[in-house]
Amino acid sequence: MSSIAPDGEPVLTRLGIEAIRLTAIRPRTRRTHCRAIINWLTKYQASPSAPNLEQIRGYLESFHHLCEIEEWERAAALISTRLNSPTQELAHYQLKLWGHYQEQISLYSRLVGHLNPRWNGMFNNFLGTAYLSQGDVAVAIEYFRLSLQIAREIGDRFDEGSALSSLGGAHFALGNYTEAISYQKQWLDIAREAGTKAGEGIALGTLGNIYESQGDYAKAADYHIQHLEIATEIGDLEQKGTALGNLGSVYHSLGQYQVAIEHHQQHFTLAQQIGDRQGEASALAGLGSAYYALNRYAQAKAAFEKGLKIARETGDRAAEGNALGGLGNIQFSQGRYPSAIDYHQQHLILAQQIGSRQGELHALGNLGNAYGSLGQYQQAANYYCQQLEIAQAIRDAVGIGLALGNMGVMAYLQGNYSEALDYLNQQLAIVRRIEDPSKENQALSNLGNVFQATGNYSEAIEHYQAALSIARRISDRQGESNALGYLANTYLRLSDYSQALDYSQQHLTLAHQLEDLPGEGRALEGLGNAYAALGEYARAIEFHTQNLQITRQLGDLAGEGAALGCLGNVYHELGEYAQAIIYHQQDLNISRQLGEKPAEEGALVNLANAHSELGHYGEAVHFYHQALAIAQQIGDKWGEGTTLSNLGETLIKLEQYSDALEVLSSALIIVQVIGAKATEARTFQHLAVLHHSAGEEKSALEYCDHALSIAAELEIPLAQDCQEFKESLLKEKSKGEEFEI
Repeated sequence: MSSIAPDGEPVLTRLGIEAIRLTAIRPRTRRTHCRAIINWLTKYQASPSAPNLEQIRGYLESFHHLCEIEEWERAAALISTRLNSPTQELAHYQLKLWGHYQEQISLYSRLVGHLNPRWNGMFNNFLGTAYLSQGDVAVAIEYFRLSLQIAREIGDRFDEGSALSSLGGAHFALGNYTEAISYQKQWLDIAREAGTKAGEGIALGTLGNIYESQGDYAKAADYHIQHLEIATEIGDLEQKGTALGNLGSVYHSLGQYQVAIEHHQQHFTLAQQIGDRQGEASALAGLGSAYYALNRYAQAKAAFEKGLKIARETGDRAAEGNALGGLGNIQFSQGRYPSAIDYHQQHLILAQQIGSRQGELHALGNLGNAYGSLGQYQQAANYYCQQLEIAQAIRDAVGIGLALGNMGVMAYLQGNYSEALDYLNQQLAIVRRIEDPSKENQALSNLGNVFQATGNYSEAIEHYQAALSIARRISDRQGESNALGYLANTYLRLSDYSQALDYSQQHLTLAHQLEDLPGEGRALEGLGNAYAALGEYARAIEFHTQNLQITRQLGDLAGEGAALGCLGNVYHELGEYAQAIIYHQQDLNISRQLGEKPAEEGALVNLANAHSELGHYGEAVHFYHQALAIAQQIGDKWGEGTTLSNLGETLIKLEQYSDALEVLSSALIIVQVIGAKATEARTFQHLAVLHHSAGEEKSALEYCDHALSIAAELEIPLAQDCQEFKESLLKEKSKGEEFEI
């Protein structure tokens, strides 16, 4: 026989089946089954390269023959034979490691109800575990309850503890954390009472998982470390791998992604070593998530695809759903929203089929993110509401905070800023209560985004600085990088270009160290925008071109569109309007392809600006109105103010002075409220031109002085334009006075 299956002769002796007594066996049908058992165990030879099941086919077929002649105890003993596997597992347990849950169900279903009470209780527990592995939680619970009942009836404390542990695992899968903790603590007490190290380790590990789900990472890590120490002490490689993977998950939650990768890689190596297919899939999921968090999408995709293949081969539907969700997240991050939705819908359907509330919760959140990016805000909000309902139903504090955060971001995108602040502050309170610094970082950053959108830049900076402080305290370098980028953008909005350049450079340096290409691209964009505002156009083009190359390398369509738009803006400032239009049209095409409303708004404004400079005023007004409609639809006050200012300038060129005055007055109110100083200066300049065109020189000079004062304070190129215009106005005034004399 193949090397993994022990020699059949000793097994036959243990079963009491001897070839020399075969002819004496009666009736004939029984003799036929016994002959088949002998042949399967002594003559069957599987190829060394045959699949795992074929390696032990002789044992599986012999088991069913024993069941046919109602030799239940012997059948149970046969599948309890230790194999020549790396960990010398029992044959039926090795099927679990290989991921052959359906094969386990086939074996256990034949035995339950036909064995002595202790074995009957044990195999009911095994059967429940097989169903739980396939995601059939309700069925699993019924078998676990039956196992617990039998153990208590016969007074077997160890089996009672084992059944309690299984029930705890099932309730954890359903998100019933209070019940899960209660069951696991009962099992931990029994395991320690019995001196069973393996059982104690499993109980500790499961409790660690539950506390992690509740956001209590310190307690979770403590339990997992105890589990790892016990597994190492007793030489249990499967449990050692599990403990390493669980610790990796905690480090991931803390934002320590590289440490998480190291633990998941150790788990994967051990799982491969012992042929633990479920462990391999679990480790790959952890690796994929950590690589994704670091924006290393190619490595993340490879890990999730390997995990998906294993999950489908083994029939592990929960792992299959998780892998689909991971692949969907990668598509989302690369701007491929329809593809992301397809993956997340598959994940949602699987989670609902197997009754995984946690899986359902995450799939709903991911669907909300994708639809939100497509501008389908109502659909996104519906998914987030469902996510919140599930999280509240299963009392999942982390899930509740996540859903509230999602709802806050959605309200922000729709311009419902007071509602956004309410949701995000609720999330912040929860993550602070459960001491989840990584999620606190995210909540603070999102609050900063809302304050920035409302023009409350001091509050925005305060929140971003708090997020930066947390990221540095917990060594979350990715979170630190993100916060630096947010701060750079805020100072750019404030026209504080020195600070914007400093934070963008720090952002670029850290992103490069982290091998975070998307982060590098965002930092390069920030540098390009700052240098463009300072009039250093050659350097701006250099940075934006590098960003464009990165986005195309990553296949990031959304990022590519943004980079094209930035390049278009620089060429606009250089007076190369035709070239600018080419870039902006590409940007517009991409934004519409992706359904990204904010990006579409920006591209429309940029196109309108370029057409206006070329004298294509009709086209410009058309594009401005489209952009204005989107800005008002999504609540983008900064975009609304900027668009109104630009529209007013074009209306002046069309000599529609009354309309221009109305539009520019509205723009001025908005930009002053939100503190967009550079746009305020330009709006004052447009008003100066308007009043000059209407022959109102005194008002023109007043507005020009306002524009010049702000532009000079900001040290932007507009200051020179304002100065020249003022001198022109003064000359005209002087000539007029001379003529009057």
